[in-house]
Amino acid sequence: MSPRVKGTLLLLLVFLLGVAAGALAFGLFGAEMGWRNRPRDPERFRELVLKRLTKELDLQPEQRQKVEAILRETGQEFARLKVDMDPRIREIRGHSREKMRAVLTPEQRTKLEVLEKEWERRAERRRSEGGRPKEGGSKSP
Repeated sequence: MSPRVKGTLLLLLVFLLGVAAGALAFGLFGAEMGWRNRPRDPERFRELVLKRLTKELDLQPEQRQKVEAILRETGQEFARLKVDMDPRIREIRGHSREKMRAVLTPEQRTKLEVLEKEWERRAERRRSEGGRPKEGGSKSP
């Protein structure tokens, strides 16, 4: 095997090891940050936040009750905000899709329709799992 081929293979091996190490580190970091398997249920999310704050801040029982009330109130505010914003988000998304359709070929528009249906199916699945209210649209472009 020529030195050039050996060098290329070595470079490729180092690159692949770097990709694997990066993916592993990102996965571990994401797990540590709680990015994976985040609860979509607001009640469960609030419980997890309260549990972590209680542990990390060593909250006293009276503090814990007050923090829990604050988290509950904040969750209600976010829910109201989401209800207020959803119609505008759907409107913007609709305009965006209309503009995209205008620049696409008929074949591409057909493919976009298939993608949109898939996005809607995923959104419906999330809603049925308790992740989002039923009246919302998909979380896609």
